[in-house]
Amino acid sequence: MKKAIRYILLTVCVCVFCYSAYNLINIYLNYKKIDDDYGEIAKTYTEEKVEEKESYLQINWDELLQRNKDVKAWIQIPNTNVNYPVLQGETNDTYIHSDIDHNELSAGSIFVASENENPFNDFNTVIYGHNMKNGSMFNNIKSYTDQSFADEHPYVYIYLPDGTVSQYKVVVGHIISETSVLYNTHIVDTASFVQEMVKTSSIKVDFDQSQVQSVITLSTCTSAGSESGKRNVVHAILQRKEIDPVKEKMEN
Repeated sequence: MKKAIRYILLTVCVCVFCYSAYNLINIYLNYKKIDDDYGEIAKTYTEEKVEEKESYLQINWDELLQRNKDVKAWIQIPNTNVNYPVLQGETNDTYIHSDIDHNELSAGSIFVASENENPFNDFNTVIYGHNMKNGSMFNNIKSYTDQSFADEHPYVYIYLPDGTVSQYKVVVGHIISETSVLYNTHIVDTASFVQEMVKTSSIKVDFDQSQVQSVITLSTCTSAGSESGKRNVVHAILQRKEIDPVKEKMEN
């Protein structure tokens, strides 16, 4: 009888171990696919150029847009993992779990809110990305609630299909409700929007609120289960636009 019980327990333990190992392997393969796929996209369509110790991306827009006309921009935050094409679908579900080729991918794509009628020209352009545990996609966004991280990574660069680059300065990092007014894309009272934006910021960045021309709102899920219905959000204000990286060195 005791031998039978030990055999049953051993069998259960082996089954649990095999199931756990299977899940771990699947997670590893999934993350590897994410890194491989986006690494290949960056390698295929971008090239880093360095001039006098300053670097910028040279993007093959013709071929990238031939692959998918939904690509609206390329986003880069220097010295982080954020270095991706930015798409916009008919709805916010189009690319939430789909890659650039519309294939199923758990990490999905970085994408602009479908509500933005004129991305990067609207006063508030909302950009979504998953908070992946392997550090990919918008995982780094959650770190902007830390002052030192924000100080060390102050700029977001948006490369546009016309060949120019816009530089945005990160001014707010916080956790907000997924129903917050800060997700609105049709802003009439810009002053009130900016005041609401800075109200709950976890970081302190000095800037002239009256001079804000436009904002990008970077949004990702929180990693804590207790934060259901909440999002990690970064707001960055336009500092320089229509930079030609071939002719002009980009600021650090």
